[in-house]
Amino acid sequence: MNEASNNTAGMNASDAEIIAQKRREEYIFHCKYDPLPNANAVISSMTTLDVVFYVILILMTTVIIALFIDEVFYLKAHIKLSYRRRLSILQAGIPPVFAVTSLMGTFFPAGFNMIDFVCSVYFGFGLHAFLVLMVNYYGGLRQLLKRFEGRYVNINTGPFCCCLFCLPNFKMTKKTFSVLWYATFQAALLRPIVLFFQGVFQTDRSLKIPEMLYTGLLVTSMLSGMWALVIFRKASGDFLGRYRVTAKFFNFQMVLLIANLQPFIVTVSYNACSLPLTAFAKKIILNYQITIVEYFFLSLITRFLYRRSSDNEQLERVDTMETTLEENGDSEKATLRAMEDESSSEADNRVDNIV
Repeated sequence: MNEASNNTAGMNASDAEIIAQKRREEYIFHCKYDPLPNANAVISSMTTLDVVFYVILILMTTVIIALFIDEVFYLKAHIKLSYRRRLSILQAGIPPVFAVTSLMGTFFPAGFNMIDFVCSVYFGFGLHAFLVLMVNYYGGLRQLLKRFEGRYVNINTGPFCCCLFCLPNFKMTKKTFSVLWYATFQAALLRPIVLFFQGVFQTDRSLKIPEMLYTGLLVTSMLSGMWALVIFRKASGDFLGRYRVTAKFFNFQMVLLIANLQPFIVTVSYNACSLPLTAFAKKIILNYQITIVEYFFLSLITRFLYRRSSDNEQLERVDTMETTLEENGDSEKATLRAMEDESSSEADNRVDNIV
């Protein structure tokens, strides 16, 4: 009798272990393969602590937007150069764009592809616009080339060639500058195209393209654009110090690290799951939550860097050809040369406006 009861108890214990094991396996399966939850599932799964944290994130995003609106009015009132003002507003708009889209991502994790698409496109245009802004600080392409006459530019810089000291330096000419210009422009052009096709093909699933191909194209595009920007920023350090170009550039680099390196770190180091939020959904939401906090502080730094009336100042014009002609006594040709420089500078600005 006792033996039978012991056997029954042993069978019940083993059955309970089997059932518990099956439940664990089923839970792990749902954590890995369930679709991303919608906004209702995210809200219903919130605890009191989560609600408090989300209220803080909403307040931070509101402050970021308010700082940006105030920055726009300040720049309109104090920066008289309209093209420089528009470029500065575009740079100051990076924190609110990333913060607002990240806040939406915390409620709608299933839309992460569209959110990342918007942020990536805006960042690509911001990268190219930063180069154009530095050219504008010089007073146009002609003034830039005059200041670099006889100077060599170092290209063994990060992120590609920081250790290749054997690379030759080059003179800054219109041709070499166009290489830097197109290197940043391709980041603004190529990234949205690649992300568009990635979204189409991954949704349809009839044409299987390795994820590494998309990632490789996007990383190569962004790093090559940053490389050109680093080269130009280092070469411009002696001329554009008054505009705090170095600080603005490093602020821009922080955006690059947050947008590209942080999601990888979160994916590797964080693996929690609490249904209905799958492990992938938790990683997406956590990444967006951290992003909002980071951009709150970056918005304060951006405000400090771009809320400056000194950005309205112009560098002294370099008129080497005019000076030489005047020394030869040909003042009429010098005047004509000055008029040509003025018209070409206006043409440069019109070209930049089109871009």
